[in-house]
Amino acid sequence: MLIDSHTHLNFQAYDDDRAEVIDHCQQAKMALINVGAAFDSSQKAVELAQQNKNFYASIGLHPIHVLDEEFKIADYQKLIDSNPEKVIAIGETGLDYFHNQDTKEKQEEIFLQHIELAKKNDLALIIHGRNDKENRLDVYQDIYNILKEQQVREAVVHCFGGSLEQARLILDLELYLGFTGIVTFDKTGVLAEIIKMMPLDKILIETDAPYLTPVPYRGKRNEPVYVKEVAVKIAEIKNMNVEEVIKITGDNAKQLFKIK
Repeated sequence: MLIDSHTHLNFQAYDDDRAEVIDHCQQAKMALINVGAAFDSSQKAVELAQQNKNFYASIGLHPIHVLDEEFKIADYQKLIDSNPEKVIAIGETGLDYFHNQDTKEKQEEIFLQHIELAKKNDLALIIHGRNDKENRLDVYQDIYNILKEQQVREAVVHCFGGSLEQARLILDLELYLGFTGIVTFDKTGVLAEIIKMMPLDKILIETDAPYLTPVPYRGKRNEPVYVKEVAVKIAEIKNMNVEEVIKITGDNAKQLFKIK
């Protein structure tokens, strides 16, 4: 099954035509995970999961919002308890040095709270990482250190944008890497090199919609059905049949997130 493992139909970008975009997903007979970035968008992700077949939710507070609102664990726990079959992950959480390096300690504190919540509920983590503009820091090394220390066993580092060496760090922990439409227009060749190296059973495909629209839809708002273009590019890179890539990455998502 085609699965968009990270999308945001719960965001305001779809307020005017959400029903139409959802219909596109249903026609494609795909599954998707709407990912929360704050409590309100986490609630919306859960609502969409309740209302639509093959829709699931991940709930969490994005690292760029750690000063915008309190991470009230009890409130997130209520969402999990009320929707055990639809809330299948915690996040997105992690570290973001691009928007505000000054909150590094606070981000780490909240990241650890997400990890604790995920462990308590036997849920996977969806992890965000983004470096500073000058690449003076090493966000993926910091994420690796935390995941290793906390003995995290079920997680995906989504929209991976690091180096080959950093990818190997995450794979050493036997975790997953998620790839977006960036693979269709990356001119550096780094992502293709990483994908060539990686075992397919550790790859998830995603859109991060409404962002990062893949070729050939560049210039348009992204949507979940475009995740197939990510599969097409990965199939090209690995010299495989696209249907095989869709099946294996879909199976990967089902296994990580315990989707039945």
